[in-house]
Amino acid sequence: MSVSPTSAGRPVPERRLRVAVVGCGTQAQLAHIPALRLNPSVEVTALCDTDVRKVNQLCAIHKIAKHYVDFDDLKEDEAIDAVVIATPNHLHAPMAVAAMRYGKDVLCEMPLGLNAAEVEQMMSWAQREKRKLMPAMNTRLRPDIQTIRRFVEGGELGDLYYCKTGWLQGRESWSLSGWRGERLRAGGGAFLSLGTALLDASLALLSPHRPVSVIGAAHHRSPHAEVEDTAFAMIRFEPDVMLTVEVGWSMLQERDLTFLNLFGNAGAALLNPTQIHKEMHGHLVNVTPQITARDVQRSSWRMLTDLWVDSLVRGTPVPIDASEALMVSRLADAFYRSRSTHSEVPLTSVES
Repeated sequence: MSVSPTSAGRPVPERRLRVAVVGCGTQAQLAHIPALRLNPSVEVTALCDTDVRKVNQLCAIHKIAKHYVDFDDLKEDEAIDAVVIATPNHLHAPMAVAAMRYGKDVLCEMPLGLNAAEVEQMMSWAQREKRKLMPAMNTRLRPDIQTIRRFVEGGELGDLYYCKTGWLQGRESWSLSGWRGERLRAGGGAFLSLGTALLDASLALLSPHRPVSVIGAAHHRSPHAEVEDTAFAMIRFEPDVMLTVEVGWSMLQERDLTFLNLFGNAGAALLNPTQIHKEMHGHLVNVTPQITARDVQRSSWRMLTDLWVDSLVRGTPVPIDASEALMVSRLADAFYRSRSTHSEVPLTSVES
C-alpha cells in the first residue's frame, strides 16, 4: 500500500487500510472489531460469518458496508487489503493461505495452525506470495507483562530459573459442546486452547532462553471425550530453566484461577495482581510500579492491532513473526507426543 511522508517524517496512508474480519464470535466482537475501529488508518470494509443474522446485526451496529457468509466470496474481493481471521482453530491455516494467495495480508488468531506442519505451510505461502502473516499473540503486549519484561531485561530479577503459569477454569465456565469438543476441528483440548496464551507470555518473558524438551500429562473427565480437559506440562529451557504449565476447564472450584509467577536469583514477579519483589541488602523489597491501564487485555488488543496496521502501512516487517507461533505449535506437538508416549520429548524430534 502506497504511503506519503508527513512533515514530521512519519508516513500516512493515501487511503485507509481496508480490513475484513472473518469469524464474528466473542473474540472478534470484544477485541478485533473495536481495536480496528479505533485505528484511524483502518477502514473495516467487511465482516464474514456463516451466521447471517449475527453478521447483519454487527454490520448494522458498526456501520460496516459489506458482509459475507461465504469466505470464498470474500477472498476474491479486490477491495479488501487485509483480513483478521478469528474462526475456529481448524479453519486458521486454510483461510490464511487462501487469503494470502488472493493478495491479502493476514492477522490470525492463535493457535496459528493445528500443528507445526500447518504453521510451516502458512509461513511458506506467506514467503511465496510476498504477504505478511502475523499471529495474534497479544498476551505478551499486556501492560503488566510488558512491565515485568522491562525488569527482566534490566537484570533486576537476576538470573531466571523458574516460571510457573496456569489457567484453571471451573466446570461451569467452559463447555465442550460444539467445535471445542471435537479433536479434528479443535486440534487439541485444554493445552492447545488455554495453554497458547500462557506460552505466549512465558516465552516472551523467558527469552532469550530457548525450550529444549517437554514432559506432558493430561486428564479426561469423561472417558468418551476426544480431547483433554486438564493438562500439565514441564518444559525445560536451556541452560537450566524450568517452566510449568497447568490448564483445565472442568475444575471443581468456585472461581477461575490464572497465574504467572517468574523467579530469578535476585527477585520475583507475580501476576494477578502484579507484584514485583527484589532482594536488596538482605531484605525482600516490593518494587511494583503503578500500572495505569484499567483493562490490560483490551489494551493488549489495541496495541497488537496498531502494531500490525503500522507495519502494513509503512511496509515494514510485522513486529511479531510467525516463527514465534511456530514455537508454540512445536511445544504443543511435543506435549501431545509426550502424553501419548509417557516420556520426555526433545523439541529436535518434533522439528525433524
